[in-house]
Amino acid sequence: MLALCALSLAAARASAADAGDVAKALELHYNRLATLQLDFEQEVSFGGRSRPIERGVLSLRRPGRMRWDYSRPEGKLLVGEGDRLEMFNPLTNQVRVMRLDPTADLRAPLAFLLGRLDFSRQFNNLELETIEGRPALTAEGRSGQETYGRVEFFYDPESYRLEEVRVHGKDQSLTTFRFSGERTNPNLDEAMFSFSAPPGAEVLPETELGADN
Repeated sequence: MLALCALSLAAARASAADAGDVAKALELHYNRLATLQLDFEQEVSFGGRSRPIERGVLSLRRPGRMRWDYSRPEGKLLVGEGDRLEMFNPLTNQVRVMRLDPTADLRAPLAFLLGRLDFSRQFNNLELETIEGRPALTAEGRSGQETYGRVEFFYDPESYRLEEVRVHGKDQSLTTFRFSGERTNPNLDEAMFSFSAPPGAEVLPETELGADN
């Protein structure tokens, strides 16, 4: 019995060490970058029923700047600096000015891409798992107050590039971000991270950004 307990403890320690090694490799890959550009797909589902998939190009510039250019729906745009985000929806011809709440927004697990990545500081209970035959680093929210409970970071074990991030909401939602075509340190003009409302668009009062945005 003692030998079995010792083996179980050793396996748990090995798993933790492996998770730590993967976390450090991902940090090393992303923390050295000044700019980053990715093709993305975003899918949200509730109770197994999915909304239409959105896709486009995500551009990041440190510190704290991001731009989501959507090709589906065409013309949708989200530009952010720090916790301030401005989003144009061509379907309603409206601009929303929002503040990102790390405990309420399901994009928050991606916010590490805007600053210095530190898994142990930003998340709890890091573990390595194999999900659907793919390696994933799994984690939970740091404070426990987040609207998401579990995050799965799927990565390429050779390059340690993120391929997919799944965010499990406490409301039974699942938000999936799939990434491809990663371009590291591209030349991104600072001007592209400055938002200007299209002529004639209605600018709504500032709100707090929640999980359904």
